[in-house]
Amino acid sequence: MVAHQQLILRALLSGAEVSGEEMSAALGVSRAMVHKEISAMRAEGLKVEARPRRGYRLLALPDRPLPWAVQAFYAPSREHPVRFLPEVTSTMEAAAAWARAGAPEGAAVATDHQVQGRGRRGRAWDDPPGMSLLSSIILRPGFSPSEAGWLPLAAAVGAAEAVERVCGARAEIKWPNDLLIGGRKLAGILIELTLEEQEIRHAVVGCGINVHQEAFPAELQSRAVSLRQTAGYEGSRAPLLAALVEEILAAVGQLQRKPAELRARWEDRSCTLGRRVKAQSPVGPLEGEAVSVDALGRLVLRLPGGEETALSAGDVTLAEARS
Repeated sequence: MVAHQQLILRALLSGAEVSGEEMSAALGVSRAMVHKEISAMRAEGLKVEARPRRGYRLLALPDRPLPWAVQAFYAPSREHPVRFLPEVTSTMEAAAAWARAGAPEGAAVATDHQVQGRGRRGRAWDDPPGMSLLSSIILRPGFSPSEAGWLPLAAAVGAAEAVERVCGARAEIKWPNDLLIGGRKLAGILIELTLEEQEIRHAVVGCGINVHQEAFPAELQSRAVSLRQTAGYEGSRAPLLAALVEEILAAVGQLQRKPAELRARWEDRSCTLGRRVKAQSPVGPLEGEAVSVDALGRLVLRLPGGEETALSAGDVTLAEARS
């Protein structure tokens, strides 16, 4: 059972040896059941050393973000359901269907491979299987669509905090919500809202983070980076997904309660503000200095003639380094 496996892993995460007798007492099951559960976990990639008369010791986590592996990293009072699908058309679609069926806020869908992954502006998102953390998280924010402009930016803050918490790598944010390290893209975020009578019924945050790639195709080498390349991260994707859910929920909560503080956190990580940018907007190409982000989450550009315009959507290219 997932619950038993989650609790077994949580015990092993202490780093100490844990006896089968201790785990069977804590779980209220037989030692034979503990052995059976650990065998099943080993089959899914958990590496555990068993020492006679001493107990079990954790050697390595499974890389895949399996439900029991992810949930072991949540505090017992703040657990969130997880579904792992080895292959799926799109985690966004799977999460949206789960949300319609009543999944709670914080529920997450993860996969090793998306057949039809989606990026911003309808682009395809594709990755070699098992190299990235590909997930979608369900939100049920308590504000209206007119107040949701900062939701993608809040998600970016949460994703950046999760990366730094687990891997120690500080990511910057390119408006509205791409994560960059050293000017190269680490992660992309997509948000889709479902409305009901002008209220947000739920939102789905899709996030793709480059984790294990050691190299990228020639056309991406100068524009993409992974956590392995930049931070030497060789760990599991499970704690990264747990951190991603927790930090995105925390950032969205701060946006609802203390929006000025969330906006300050976004600005602190921004690599867009103070830069000259080129933008492909719905009304055509624009070029100017990114001076601020307004209350609706729009990027405010100062154009060459001195006038200002607010960009609500579009591709932004950083034209020159911050002075």
